[in-house]
Amino acid sequence: MRFHPPTAWTYPDQNAITALSYFPGQPMTQTEAQLHANGDIESAVLAGLQTLQIPTIGITVTPSYSPPLVSDCIKNQQFQSGTTPAGTQFGYEEGGAITKLITAPTGTGVTYQNCVSRAYAGTATNVVLVMTEFIQQASVKIDGITLSEYQATLLGAKVSQYLMLNSRVDFVEEITLS
Repeated sequence: MRFHPPTAWTYPDQNAITALSYFPGQPMTQTEAQLHANGDIESAVLAGLQTLQIPTIGITVTPSYSPPLVSDCIKNQQFQSGTTPAGTQFGYEEGGAITKLITAPTGTGVTYQNCVSRAYAGTATNVVLVMTEFIQQASVKIDGITLSEYQATLLGAKVSQYLMLNSRVDFVEEITLS
């Protein structure tokens, strides 16, 4: 699976609480983010199997995902003079998922006022923001089950549906089955 991760599947750096550089709903630790991701993936698989009326007794679902460290820009006026330093990367959230990384502009960085208002370049017209796609990967191993190719395709569709609607996963490509 390749996707933009939901905010709940990421975590900020250790200064996030002081700097106010975290996103709403974002766990503060990697362990917490891992628990969110694993729980969401496992429940999506089990719900998909249940929808397809496939018994889940004896089935083991093993997600494989490493939560990335992603902070927001600094929103605390008292921390580092209230500025995200030039060259620092921070996340951009859309619809509950971190879709891009923004590099703070050279020379100015991002002031706390511009961070709060999401006007990262400020009022300058000659500032170029560098934004890069933020795509993550995960996989799931399901033991104790045999499916036809048709059933597996339906399960993949159900899993993606549950993850998109319930967990805010923003898929960038269709789930592949193997």
